[in-house]
Amino acid sequence: MLIKDPNITDLQALEMAYAVSCQELKQARVTIDILKAEIVALQEKLKLAQDKEFGKSSERSSPPPPLLDPLDKTEDGEKTSVSGYIRKKKNKARGKTTDLSQLPCFQILHDLAIDAKNCSCCQKPLVLLGQETSKKLEVIPQKLFVAEHVYYKYTCRSCETIVESKREKSAIPKALAGDSLIAEILENKYQHHLPLYRQSQILENHGIRISDNTLSNWVMQTGENLLPLYTALWKAILSARYLQVDETPVKILKPDKKGYLWTYFAPRVGAGLVIFEASLSRSGEIAKKRLEPFSGLLQTDGYNGYQALRNREGIRAFGCLSHARRKFNEVITVSGDTNGIAFEMVERLKPLYLLEEKMRKAKYPPGARKKFRQKIARPILKSIHSWLLELAPQVPTKSKLGHAIAYTLKQWPFITHYLRHGWVEIDTNWVENQIRPIAIGKKNFLFMGHEQSATIHALFYSLVLSAILNKLNPRLYLHFLLSQVHLIRQRKVDPYLLLPHIVEKALLKKFAESNLQFSKSVLNALKF
Repeated sequence: MLIKDPNITDLQALEMAYAVSCQELKQARVTIDILKAEIVALQEKLKLAQDKEFGKSSERSSPPPPLLDPLDKTEDGEKTSVSGYIRKKKNKARGKTTDLSQLPCFQILHDLAIDAKNCSCCQKPLVLLGQETSKKLEVIPQKLFVAEHVYYKYTCRSCETIVESKREKSAIPKALAGDSLIAEILENKYQHHLPLYRQSQILENHGIRISDNTLSNWVMQTGENLLPLYTALWKAILSARYLQVDETPVKILKPDKKGYLWTYFAPRVGAGLVIFEASLSRSGEIAKKRLEPFSGLLQTDGYNGYQALRNREGIRAFGCLSHARRKFNEVITVSGDTNGIAFEMVERLKPLYLLEEKMRKAKYPPGARKKFRQKIARPILKSIHSWLLELAPQVPTKSKLGHAIAYTLKQWPFITHYLRHGWVEIDTNWVENQIRPIAIGKKNFLFMGHEQSATIHALFYSLVLSAILNKLNPRLYLHFLLSQVHLIRQRKVDPYLLLPHIVEKALLKKFAESNLQFSKSVLNALKF
């Protein structure tokens, strides 16, 4: 029960109560607005998560409009116009897109039986008119065999000396696995993302029981023997003039926590070199420490961990336009609005990407790329920047769209820096493409054992993906490296000379021919 102050009139009491009620109502409305904003944000996150899990991975947008005249000249080939594109017609003739010339050819002759080579009417002998050829691609199932190495010893009865035949060197001297089997295991795991426990099951289907723990030990021992190549690869990467850097999370079992594979990609070394570094942390100190010897052009996304590197003397920092575009695509995904600001932003960016695509296909040198970027891309980006600055105050800062605009404006100096340099790409898609196989692989193998094993995984992913970039057969390349392990150990071979971008192709060809001859000998001897 309220005690009435005798000095306050009824009217004043009502006014005070009204004022208190208004204040409480105002606070309630503020709370409701905050909660509504949180609900919208959570709904956006939920829809975005559902889209990432179940939706299409490609960014949704309509085809870009035609670009300006200077780049409209294309390579030879018939053209067709489709929704604003000038596109070459693809030759869909069967067999013309698959090159079978590199494969051995085995002829199967389908002749008439002897008693059918006489005419069924007059019984006179038939004359050969011609022949037709049909090619089929076939496969011989994997064959395991035991290579039993027999070493002969000789002695001189007079001098009592003993001479023994030269022993075969192998990547893991006392292991059951030969180099070809180890190469097979490595190729399956790091190129085709086949976990070791599944490979163990496949071997068991051939009647050979080898546990996945044993396979893992072979992989680890081989990796430790090839670590000098990891050092050499770092030397090649850090001496590059232009790097793209990114990182991806991986599960590390001991300790049980989220680890990271940092990715360093040198697009202009050979046909491209990539190296991965395993770490238990996503701290920017990891990349900062690793890149201490590096100076040149560094391209990253907007993660704050790269800020110290961007500010460091000797580094020219570049951003990623795709990360900005992706945030606007997320707004479209969440809202479903194909007529709003986010959709317009994506449409405005399309001519920039069409320009890059045309220059890439035409193989323009850096000077020409810079020239056309200044002439065509710069006015487009300048218009987008003015438009975003005008929009920013009108869009709620906590909304998905507000975040997208704020991120883009904050990163704008780094995003547009590519205009001044013909060497650098418009985005970091190249380095992200190197991470994709890791993303596929970690869905299969689920985790890495510990930090040391993660380093071995990083080594093999680096070698396999760099081999693919330089158009080497990863299986052949790995097998060749295994044949060089003992020479590396004895320091008779420089590991740097074995890297994918400079390894002698003639050596690889000779090694492949030698293995092919050996395989033929085995097939003939064992009558497979």
